[in-house]
Amino acid sequence: MPDRESSACVLSNQYLTFALGSNGRNLQFTEKRTGRNYCSQGSAFASVKKAGKEYSSTAVANADGRLTIDFADSGVSALIHAAVEKQYLLFEVVSVTGEGVDELTFVDVPLTLNGAPEEPFAGCALALNLQTNITELPQANSRLRAMCYPRFGFAGAKAAIIGCPQSRLREVMQKVVSEAQELPHSPIGGPWALEPAINHGSYLLVGEVSEQQADGWIRLAQSLGMNQIDFMSAFRYGDFLPNPKTYPHGGVDVKGMINKLNAAKIAAGLHTYSFFIDKQCPLVTPAPDPRLAKDAAFTLSEPLTMESTTVPVVESTQAMSTVTGFFVRNSVTLQIDDELITYSGIGKQPPFAFTGCTRGAYGTIAAAHSQGAKVYHLKECFGLFVPDADSTLLEEVAANMAKTFNEYGFSMIYLDALDGEDVLGGQENSWHYGSKFVFEIWKRLKRPALGEMSTFHHHLWYVRSRIGAWDVPRRAYKMYVDVHSKANQANQRMFLPSQLGWWAFHTWAGPQVEPTYPDDIEYLMCKCLGSDTGISLEGIDPDSFTKVQALPRLASIMKRYEDLRHSNRVPESVKSKLREPGEEFTLVGSLKEGWQFQPTGYMKHRVEGMDGFSDNWRVTNKFGSQPLRLRIEALMAAAPYDAPDSVSIADFIRPDDFPGRATAPGVTGDLQASKAEVKAGAISGVLTASNTQTSPSAAWTKVEKTFSPALNLSAQQALGVWIYGDGQGETLNLQLKSPEYIVAGIGDHYIIVDFKGWRYFELIEPEGKRWADYTWPYGGIYSIYQQSVDYSHVESFGLWYNNLPPGKTISCYVSPIKALPLVKTKLTNPAITVGGASLSLPCEVESGCYLEFNSQSDCKLYGPQGELIQEVTPQGEVPVLKSGENQIGFRCDAPNGVSARALVTVISRGKPLT
Repeated sequence: MPDRESSACVLSNQYLTFALGSNGRNLQFTEKRTGRNYCSQGSAFASVKKAGKEYSSTAVANADGRLTIDFADSGVSALIHAAVEKQYLLFEVVSVTGEGVDELTFVDVPLTLNGAPEEPFAGCALALNLQTNITELPQANSRLRAMCYPRFGFAGAKAAIIGCPQSRLREVMQKVVSEAQELPHSPIGGPWALEPAINHGSYLLVGEVSEQQADGWIRLAQSLGMNQIDFMSAFRYGDFLPNPKTYPHGGVDVKGMINKLNAAKIAAGLHTYSFFIDKQCPLVTPAPDPRLAKDAAFTLSEPLTMESTTVPVVESTQAMSTVTGFFVRNSVTLQIDDELITYSGIGKQPPFAFTGCTRGAYGTIAAAHSQGAKVYHLKECFGLFVPDADSTLLEEVAANMAKTFNEYGFSMIYLDALDGEDVLGGQENSWHYGSKFVFEIWKRLKRPALGEMSTFHHHLWYVRSRIGAWDVPRRAYKMYVDVHSKANQANQRMFLPSQLGWWAFHTWAGPQVEPTYPDDIEYLMCKCLGSDTGISLEGIDPDSFTKVQALPRLASIMKRYEDLRHSNRVPESVKSKLREPGEEFTLVGSLKEGWQFQPTGYMKHRVEGMDGFSDNWRVTNKFGSQPLRLRIEALMAAAPYDAPDSVSIADFIRPDDFPGRATAPGVTGDLQASKAEVKAGAISGVLTASNTQTSPSAAWTKVEKTFSPALNLSAQQALGVWIYGDGQGETLNLQLKSPEYIVAGIGDHYIIVDFKGWRYFELIEPEGKRWADYTWPYGGIYSIYQQSVDYSHVESFGLWYNNLPPGKTISCYVSPIKALPLVKTKLTNPAITVGGASLSLPCEVESGCYLEFNSQSDCKLYGPQGELIQEVTPQGEVPVLKSGENQIGFRCDAPNGVSARALVTVISRGKPLT
């Protein structure tokens, strides 16, 4: 025990002794059973921020659990009530004395614990109301702290501090939440989320479904092994009016549809855009609600007639913008009295004005307005308006949503667009307003709701039932699954089930979207089964399911896995192997027939043409010798480098066209014009770099140019370039990007410079899997794996290096770079050679089609939608893929004038798991 003469406060319960010194420093966070003190010695228990400066607690006086805390010479003191509960401690702010306090941290206990699940003792802080901000997620943590702010009031901010055995943490968290009167209580959320079966289900994301269509959707869900359907656009945001076209009798039709789903044991989900308000909602038209959120106010500098298309204002418009977009927090909408006005231009010099105006926007009435009338600028995000977060409108929208859930029989709520909560009160206050909206919904619900949302922070945990729904990937699916699965592991620390959706079955849609093949779905579902994780699926409906032949094949795989997962018959010894990153399996059989998992390898290689380089490669078969299996996908080609409709995007005549230059620490780089090596055009660019780092994969440089206005390359989506390589193995990356306000990704194209001299490259498909092999100062899971470049708006082009050899200087010459049209082509009579055996596959594989060879009697050519085009009769001996390394060769009759580009996947299988 601490020396009580130096202790201002000692709090002790069933598991923990906490001691606070009279000097404002933490003394003990001691596990009672072992006597081990996990307190980080010398840390301050509290602090205040005032005028940008932080002051730590320097003195504490205790009067029957009421702690008076002083903060150096700040002139501020705080009165905090401390109380002991059987399994946790309570701290509540009573008052703050002193002027100008911007933030009070009324609990701050750093620990020597790491918050790791394997540690025997756990510390956790839980916010007990919306006045209290805790940035750490509800789980075992290494720092326990709670803050409050003048905007939401200091007095009444309250937090629970937990110190208990790791094995008892969830139990204690349940106790805290149960006894917190200001928190919403969900019996299937937060600390209660692990057990309910509904939280482990899988769902379809759909738009809207009529009562007449319900039977078809039920059959579709059942064919996928899914037991939930989430409705994304059945209701108007704001007032939640059912779409009258689908539900002509309103709620009666909705309820009838959901009753059918429930009778089939399929749960229905209400998928909304959170607090956002549709522009056709009665809260907007014909007269805008005065509680719509505004972020700027102006004054009419002269009377405004009904016909005027210019709105003159007194105040400066310098900070205003006409840039809008899905993710952009900006509108081009003004409100004057009961009229909404949209504008297309801004006069930013006196006399200030909004120009190019459309009067009476969104069904409001154009009217004359007097000089001096207020002109408000409305907030907008995701193309929708926003309620004033401090008005009753936020509560009203929440009440409308809760009423919809209660009346129609929904079981789930997905709060999409909640990641736009910063638009309500700024990023620094987003935790409060987003949580406030969620709390207003949950306190009105008449039955438990499975809760999900598109963002996550501390307060949302109390109602969250599962976590991990990410947007649909469009390339590098297996890498994406591994990244997603790894991220999901953290969810276990918060006692939340995970999701591995959202997903979609993609058929051929051009180079930026990879088709989904059975092995992609097998990989996904193995990870779901191995971790008992649900899946969600979009982009499929009963009509497409019958018309697109690839979909039933992929759906049947998903159903077999889901049936097996829900049976709980797969032992942990098998699950642990299924969830291993990079390990692939094929499910042989089914729950009904009996099942086995067969280890499988899918070794992909891209052939860029009959070039003598990419058409010969090696693969390593980690299993025993076996007959060859493979898949050949015909890719798009590029028009010739000198095509008349090509577009030059970099000619290197003026290196200062690339002003955007940067390097990683320890790396230097440069771009200059040179005639030392010229292959095409009048001049080459020479790109040099050197690396003093020890990690090549983090050694990057860039030079970048910007196009203003943006280039329209919608008819030229391939790149053609000659590279004079130095053979040192560096990675050259040619990158295209669209403006940030457009929902678009990053188009990386890698060239491994493992050659010397000139070599020509056609760059078409964006990088996916290999992006994670390097450290880049840009990008993320969505921009790389999910989003695509908008070729009609290409804003920049960059040349990057990575994988620079340490202690060396590398140098490559680059020809003028051209954007070229894409060309459909055919792989005629493709042939594969393994060792000395060659197999010919007499057919024509057109871009977007693919050929699967499993045996002499099982060789099929499929079309872009997975439709069977023909059975192919192979010619020649079936090569044997020996155990270990194999030399592979690819040949076909060369197409006229363009490259024969193919993605070849060699497949091998091992012995089933036992």
